[in-house]
Amino acid sequence: MFFHAPQSVYGIDCFRMFMDEIGGDAVTVSRYLGVHENTVRRWLREATPVPREAVLALFWESKWGRSHIFTDQVNEIRLLYRQVCILQDQYQKAKDIVTGLRAMHAGSANEPLFEELPDLVRWQEPTFGTEAALPLSADPSPPLQDAQPAPVSTRAAQAMQALDRARAAAHR
Repeated sequence: MFFHAPQSVYGIDCFRMFMDEIGGDAVTVSRYLGVHENTVRRWLREATPVPREAVLALFWESKWGRSHIFTDQVNEIRLLYRQVCILQDQYQKAKDIVTGLRAMHAGSANEPLFEELPDLVRWQEPTFGTEAALPLSADPSPPLQDAQPAPVSTRAAQAMQALDRARAAAHR
């Protein structure tokens, strides 16, 4: 199991730091944590150790905890965006291959399935973290319009020419 809370967040020093950062006094923090205010005062006097759960609750409300969450979200969004770009590029390459096969007039039983291949349009560019550069290029190669047929070997070209001649001869 993967835990996101930092291991170093515990103890009275962190508790005081988060309490000061949030700007709460013992009464406010006790209401937020759902404990009696005397409990918070005992923690601050170091009469009893502060439970790690209380420190973590304040950590996630502090600027450090929110920053940690925001960073994880932005990194995941960037990763997912790159995966979508890669899939769009792979789709375009597969579409180009189908177009190349059509240009060779190699009829097949499943050819009607490829008659209408949808165009994947680029959606609006991401607006998250626009001040920071993406770890990978955000500008994937643009989709090819009117793609040229895929290159074929000379042997395949000769075979297609022979097939065309045989078809022409059959129609006479």
